[in-house]
Amino acid sequence: MTRRQALALGVALAALAGAYFLGRANAPSSFDAAPIASAERAADAATDAPLAAASENARLAAKKGASLPNAGTPLRQTYAELQARAAAGDAAAASRLFRDLDHCSRQNAAQWRNAAAMNDLAGKSTENLRPEQLRTQQMLLEAMELRQQSARAVQDLCAGVDEAMLGTLVANMAQAARLGDKDARACYLDRGPLYDARSLLARPQSLQAYKQQAQAMIQAGLASGDWRVVDLLRGAYEPGAQNLLAGLVGADPVQHYRYLKLYRLGAEAHRAGGLDRELAAAASGLTPAQLSEAEQWAQTMRRDRFSDDSTRATPQGWDACAF
Repeated sequence: MTRRQALALGVALAALAGAYFLGRANAPSSFDAAPIASAERAADAATDAPLAAASENARLAAKKGASLPNAGTPLRQTYAELQARAAAGDAAAASRLFRDLDHCSRQNAAQWRNAAAMNDLAGKSTENLRPEQLRTQQMLLEAMELRQQSARAVQDLCAGVDEAMLGTLVANMAQAARLGDKDARACYLDRGPLYDARSLLARPQSLQAYKQQAQAMIQAGLASGDWRVVDLLRGAYEPGAQNLLAGLVGADPVQHYRYLKLYRLGAEAHRAGGLDRELAAAASGLTPAQLSEAEQWAQTMRRDRFSDDSTRATPQGWDACAF
């Protein structure tokens, strides 16, 4: 095994994957012209119970903008404060709480995989191995030890965190997204309540909340020039797409072309050829009038909202939930 292969294996051992899919449902074909205010009112009405309950205790939270608890402080000690501050509109607290909950939600699966990988590596016979193979195995063992040290830090963070706290992960992701966390917004738009299947089964109403909140998040992402939202929309509108956002917006070849064209205008040079081929295929079923309107819309959006950025935040194959 080469050093490059060994490093790749180390990365693969740490990878987490989870994708859930939902069939598409009937919904408006375009979000970019919808009133933001009405969407925000709907989102407020659909806020999940954990956040609504916490907002009643927001007066007990530290003043908005105050320092957050020290990083690594056990979540069981900070949860109530962070939850109340997030519900009161503290964006930094919402982002911190969402990420700490996410770490803890992943902990058990990661711990099990790391232990299994370590046992497998430690149990391998070194007899008849060539020197370079021995070095590779030692390097992997050292990498696994470092990973276990990191896992122990997460264990300290998550000690005492119960299922009730973990069950608020998606609701807190949504709150962080509403308060401007770009990572939370991209993940929530892409997977929403499907990000935590157990919580979805316990709170099926979270799908309705997603349907009501996604519109305002899309608007906020476009207004702030977030290429992640553009990339998610160009994929979601594509006929045949099957993720959660696609199920919400529905297939729309015109919208797909519009967002694909906008994405192409911000793309790095090395991606231009592939995107041009996609555009040619997407244009084949559209009328000249539809193409003209779409190109004008894309040019305007690029000039007014995306002029100082590029699509480098969304490399090919990027994962909206890889924080």
